[in-house]
Amino acid sequence: MTHGPSVEVLLRLRDEGGAAISPSQFMASAERYHLMSHIDRWVVQTTLAALGSGALKLPDQRSCSINLSGQTLGDEGFLEFVVDCLDHSGVSPAQICFEIPEASVISNLDLSRRFISVLHGMGCSFALDDFGSGMGSFANLKSLSLDYLKIDGAFTRDLGTDMVHQAMVGAIMELARTLHFKVVAEQIEDQSAFDALRQMGVDFAQGFVIERPQPLN
Repeated sequence: MTHGPSVEVLLRLRDEGGAAISPSQFMASAERYHLMSHIDRWVVQTTLAALGSGALKLPDQRSCSINLSGQTLGDEGFLEFVVDCLDHSGVSPAQICFEIPEASVISNLDLSRRFISVLHGMGCSFALDDFGSGMGSFANLKSLSLDYLKIDGAFTRDLGTDMVHQAMVGAIMELARTLHFKVVAEQIEDQSAFDALRQMGVDFAQGFVIERPQPLN
């Protein structure tokens, strides 16, 4: 039986005319006006409601990934909020995997460590997102209860032909194996990259070559 993340919650926004607004645009505005914690709270509530009602179904022993922003990790009340949401939703914590950005963990290390420790103890899993983008967290990885390293998409582009990217992914995998983390490769958009990852022994792959995003409803 395979254990691990099965789906990831992605946000999309439409303007008044129905045209799609890219996440990079509205997320930047949300961060500028310090709204990310509000957005992340809505995402957690909505995802747990969908899991609890059966609108979002997961295979047995698999989890749903929810991204958290750096602003949210710095919100001291967010941990209590998540615990309360889990208690009221009836959703098993094992069905939730929180993805946290590498850079944000470093800038909020104490709060991140407590957040991860408490929810990991309840049964949630954790992935360090965009790993390799800063290479600043090596010394701190041992102190965090992480389950997955998610390789930054910059290193998975042209992976079938780019020897430097192959070397970087190989180094990250070696580190992950030493620390007993599983590896998720994101933004896999062509078959050659997927084949290269499979040959290298990556545990999970995510991207258009696997499946394109689908609306929740």
